[in-house]
Amino acid sequence: MASRFSVHQLLVDTATQLVPKVFGAIIFVAGVALLLLVLTPIDPDTLPVVQRLLPLQLVEVSHMAGTAIAVLLILVARGLWERVDTAWYMAIALLLLGAVVSLTRELAVVPAVVLAVCAALLVPCKQAFRRKSQLLTLKLRPLWMGAIAVTLLVIGLGGFYAYEQVPYAHKLWGQFEYEASASRFLRALVIMAVTVGVFALYRLFGVARTAPPMPDEDDLSDLHEVVTESVNPQAWLALLRDKHILWSDDRTAFVMYGISGKQWVVMGEPVGDEAHRTQLCWQLKDMASLARARLSFYQITPAMLPLIIDLGLTPYKIGEEALVDVQAFSTAGKKGMNLRQTLKKYDATATFEIIEPEQLEPELPRLREVSDTWLKSKGAKEKKYSLGFFDEAYIRLMPVAVVRMDGKIMAFANLWPTGDRSVLSLDLMRYDPESPHGIMEYLFLQLIFYSRDAGYRYFSMGLAPLAGLQASPLSPVWSKLGSLIYTFGGEIYNFEGLRAYKEKFRPQWQPRYFAIAGRETALVPALIALAALGIKSDKPHLVKGLVKRM
Repeated sequence: MASRFSVHQLLVDTATQLVPKVFGAIIFVAGVALLLLVLTPIDPDTLPVVQRLLPLQLVEVSHMAGTAIAVLLILVARGLWERVDTAWYMAIALLLLGAVVSLTRELAVVPAVVLAVCAALLVPCKQAFRRKSQLLTLKLRPLWMGAIAVTLLVIGLGGFYAYEQVPYAHKLWGQFEYEASASRFLRALVIMAVTVGVFALYRLFGVARTAPPMPDEDDLSDLHEVVTESVNPQAWLALLRDKHILWSDDRTAFVMYGISGKQWVVMGEPVGDEAHRTQLCWQLKDMASLARARLSFYQITPAMLPLIIDLGLTPYKIGEEALVDVQAFSTAGKKGMNLRQTLKKYDATATFEIIEPEQLEPELPRLREVSDTWLKSKGAKEKKYSLGFFDEAYIRLMPVAVVRMDGKIMAFANLWPTGDRSVLSLDLMRYDPESPHGIMEYLFLQLIFYSRDAGYRYFSMGLAPLAGLQASPLSPVWSKLGSLIYTFGGEIYNFEGLRAYKEKFRPQWQPRYFAIAGRETALVPALIALAALGIKSDKPHLVKGLVKRM
């Protein structure tokens, strides 16, 4: 059964990829055929019937309209090739209009039927054209530009050759007769030039979509509503207001991203309604393309990889996330002995507590004190973008887990709950340097128990950078380099020690990726952009009005 499903899914995916290419080629050919039809003389055998049934004014208007429709079909073919939904609508409309003008120009039944059949075949294929984009701002590749230019040039030169026996005279431009094919050809050249010219001018002078501004107060309110229902813990990073937000039309989903030069780095995965995931990613890719920027996605899961590949990006493993199965977690046995000792030590001297957002206000000064002291002891500065930083307005938005000793908070972590209770994650992990050894281990253990009791499936202990990269002879350069840094980079960052620390909680390790445009040589500028986003000095300022309304 599973095999049958896999084959069916493979066929569906293949058809979804192939159908846009096939129809892109068909519509291009249909546009060329229609253009040749309207530029050639009316069939002499049909001419008497045309003169009897069709007014001259209708024939002339149909000829001019047919020329514009044919050129637009050639241009729209590019949008179909790229699976743009707008191109699908336009192609159907243009094919039907082309069928009509074929009849009203010279009663060309066969071409009209062919165009109508093409439209009918295109109608049930809507699922293959789901990319949301603006057709007129779609990036034209040199191959398509060359094909369109050569096609129109050849057709134009062919027309001059076909009518070379007709001496040129200025009066030809204003000659309107059933037999005046040369005059219609000259007017068609103007229509072709105008259609292409308007398209080119729009692209040249049209205002490209820029990145949306940072979230305002209304955005924060909507963001909080979507984030609290999200299944992605990293969605809470959107509330820091240090990232651009691209919303779906109904504001039930968004992607968050940062801009560093010509690098657009998406933080995590699209958040919110699953139906908008593909649309938002393609829309953002179009926006980055218009800005001549490179798009990348940081810290994505394996589930995101099919869409990433469709977007033309290359994923590189950057580490593994530690997910503790809280329902199966146990401190029993020899491996749990040290954990049991930690629990015994702190159960007698400390208390664990979850402080809900509405109860945080009186605790914020102490949380700030612990955070500042911890940063000072580490000689560190707040990191941003891919991590939260201590901002009171941000901290107020979510629960905070604390460990108290003698009533005083000595360690804390702000929590990222998910709407479906699939994962409970944490963000900042700070402790007073004067607290006893092992206090964070006690905090983690209590959070695992809390997650289990609250009905969560996993507790996330965060990413172990560069963990799980292989350095075999056939591994890519990035894997070899990352593995080398992981093994010997202790002076820079204790990669192995961090993973070993998390390993004692017996987590499941799940890979995380950085997807970029290009090969390994493009990874360095993407990583530099990511680092630059993490150390920006312009500290975002959260709007306190959101907290007051909650």
